[in-house]
Amino acid sequence: MICPTPSSRINNVACYRIGLLAGLLIATANPAASWESLTPDLQIHCSQPDDRRLDCRYRMLAGQPPSGISASAAGKSLVLEDLTAFPPPGAVSAILIIVDTSDPGRQPVIGKNRSQIRALLDAARPHHRFGLATFDRDLEMLVPVGASVDQVRLAAQGISAKVMTTELYRSVLGAIRVLANVPAERRAIILFSDGQAEDEAYFHQDVVRVARETGVIVNSLGFPRSVTRSVALQSLRRLSEETGGVFIESDMQFELPGDFVGRQFGAIDSGGRFTVALDSLSGTPAAMDEVELVFQLPAGPVTVPVPVSAETATAAAPAGADQGRPALPAPEARTASAGVATPRSGLDLWLWYGVLIALGVLIVLALVTLILSYRRLGVPPRAAAPVAVEIKPLAYLISQDEKASRYAIRSPVWRIGRSRDNELTLEDSSVSRRHAEIQRGHDGKFSIVDRDSTNGVFVNNERVGRCELHDGDMIEIGDVVLRFSESPVDFPLAESTAMLHTRAPRA
Repeated sequence: MICPTPSSRINNVACYRIGLLAGLLIATANPAASWESLTPDLQIHCSQPDDRRLDCRYRMLAGQPPSGISASAAGKSLVLEDLTAFPPPGAVSAILIIVDTSDPGRQPVIGKNRSQIRALLDAARPHHRFGLATFDRDLEMLVPVGASVDQVRLAAQGISAKVMTTELYRSVLGAIRVLANVPAERRAIILFSDGQAEDEAYFHQDVVRVARETGVIVNSLGFPRSVTRSVALQSLRRLSEETGGVFIESDMQFELPGDFVGRQFGAIDSGGRFTVALDSLSGTPAAMDEVELVFQLPAGPVTVPVPVSAETATAAAPAGADQGRPALPAPEARTASAGVATPRSGLDLWLWYGVLIALGVLIVLALVTLILSYRRLGVPPRAAAPVAVEIKPLAYLISQDEKASRYAIRSPVWRIGRSRDNELTLEDSSVSRRHAEIQRGHDGKFSIVDRDSTNGVFVNNERVGRCELHDGDMIEIGDVVLRFSESPVDFPLAESTAMLHTRAPRA
């Protein structure tokens, strides 16, 4: 559904409500033929192309592969066919390595990442197809997926940190879309990052949703900038857990565990595929609507219920049908007198009636929504809310350049940095994302605190970790110089009071 150019926000909301209703109707009328489950031990994806078989693929997330797999339904054991470990002949695993290069302060990490990428490439198997990209504000493809290992290894040597913001989620989304267009049975991203994200319009759930839809897993390698900043790695851990990948954290010297290569490929290439024959379900009670898969793991059996089509439980396989092909639908019966086709069953007839009724309800809801929306356009606007009284500044910072910009400090904790969520954003490459804070104590005194910045904080030419500020102090934040002032805005315009000869006051 394409929404027209909205003349108002109300029209836009109404259009999207109609689109949502249409999407729900389509999903109800056309149930999905595939299903996916993610457990702590394995990831399973099953599809039912017809009423004769259930095709399943599984991948281990942790531990050893299963010693056995079985299937049953309504107390009946089902036959497993074509049980094959990954990779089968001709299979491809597409792997895109992406490296965060957004901050020059991460250059020591980039040096470690180069050698870690070489270790991954050295362990590559023939069915692996690699690509390489970097990201900061945008995703930059250095080598397309499918290039030779030597090309990827050569490109990795030229990676260096840049001076840009970190759009982590937007970049990972771009990498997923690149992989989605690569023909492969397995698709994976290996993400090198510190977990810092400055996205404002792209979020964690967006990445997980698209990754699930396209079958891409995210393996992440986390490199903390400091102990206090290591909490940002939680975003990487969740990203991997919710897409079926693995998360591995480095130490403070940016060294990864010795088994990190094996764990990466283990998450990508483990598992296999099999087919569950559903022919024996003929005549099973209609209440049976799922197949139970049991994986025998070292820690114990894991049972996974898989829903199957409701028609599968009651449909009988045609006698003498070719067991290697999908069952053909039964021919429609015709009346002898009129020669008009009749529905195969009352269920089909009710389904069509249900679709027509749902369409009618949708049209009525759409008309009502549009009418209400256009009526609301004629409602006079509410009276404007009273303007809030501006908070009096506590102090000021004045830039020491030709602009002499004056920044009002309006809160007891006032953050300075390159990130947009700071109270003062300085778009300068020498400024860290979280560079410093100005704090006002209960006694009214001001202090400046360095927040583990790359280039440090200087007050009156001396580097400080924490320092009390006085009127007129010169502060250096990277290459930006600011003067601290507690004087009001109009203070420079004031003049000294002049002594004049006046008459003596009357008694």
